[in-house]
Amino acid sequence: MPLDPVFNKLLETDFDSMYTSLSMDQFRDYYRKSWDDYKGDIIKIGTVSNHIVETSKRETPIRIYNPKNGKIHPVFIWIHGGGFVFGDIEVYDSICRKITNIVNCTVISINYGLAPEHKFPEPVEECYQVVKWVYENAKELNILPAKIAIGGDSAGGTIAAVIAQLSRDRNEFPIVYQVEVNTMFDLLGQTKPLSRVENAKGYRLTTEANNNFFIPNYLNNLCEAKNPLASPLLAENFNDLPDACIITCEYDPLRDEGEHYAKNLSDAGADVCLKRYDGMIHGFFNMQRTVKEARDALDLVCTKLNEAFWGDVHIPRKNE
Repeated sequence: MPLDPVFNKLLETDFDSMYTSLSMDQFRDYYRKSWDDYKGDIIKIGTVSNHIVETSKRETPIRIYNPKNGKIHPVFIWIHGGGFVFGDIEVYDSICRKITNIVNCTVISINYGLAPEHKFPEPVEECYQVVKWVYENAKELNILPAKIAIGGDSAGGTIAAVIAQLSRDRNEFPIVYQVEVNTMFDLLGQTKPLSRVENAKGYRLTTEANNNFFIPNYLNNLCEAKNPLASPLLAENFNDLPDACIITCEYDPLRDEGEHYAKNLSDAGADVCLKRYDGMIHGFFNMQRTVKEARDALDLVCTKLNEAFWGDVHIPRKNE
């Protein structure tokens, strides 16, 4: 279907020029503020608290969102997007609050170290260690250690998918469900996804920016893009991975690799909910205030998490 006209004004911005005209600090500040008119409203939940987890990489800030009742809960661990270079827990604060309320679970958001200061595989290992810390401190956190789900948007989804694979391989904690939204599963397009060509430019995230800015800042060497810890689509084994909700959108360079990953999981026996949102661009998920498809996608994520945590519980969707 045609591109949703809600994006017309946004796409008048010359994003590509910013990669050369702005310093990293300026660009990060711009990225953070650019979401202010799109993010959902800040809703009240039980409690919100900030903590530090001592990982081998750094002192990692996390934010813990708890439901209103004091019961023991499942936990959904969220990893923010931003191409490994931008973003923080503030950008997704409203999304984490809504998931906490609707799913009646604890949500923990990780403020991992950004590239190029923290290059691959440091953010992966850092986030993995946070998940392990959550599992090992389940009693103190008042969460159910057998009900840990993980997810993320864009680059956060990349890290989440890798952690799901590492959880299986290292066998140090269980992951019962994974959520990946508009995710980069194949960093430099080794699998030749057609959407990297069809949607190469004009839709906010460009293939050129990915190849020449985000990935070079994240990796120490471009050859690392072939490593499954960087590109989870290139893993040799997709067996015994958690069930998944994978969200893609029509005008995203990353569309096809997300759908390819969903197929690999499904072929290996996982129960996969794959939904493509037509007319949408990369980043639409965080546009909760202005895009109804973003609200629908978040409702879908909440429904699938409810099913994973509590069984087949139906949540009425906005359009029902």
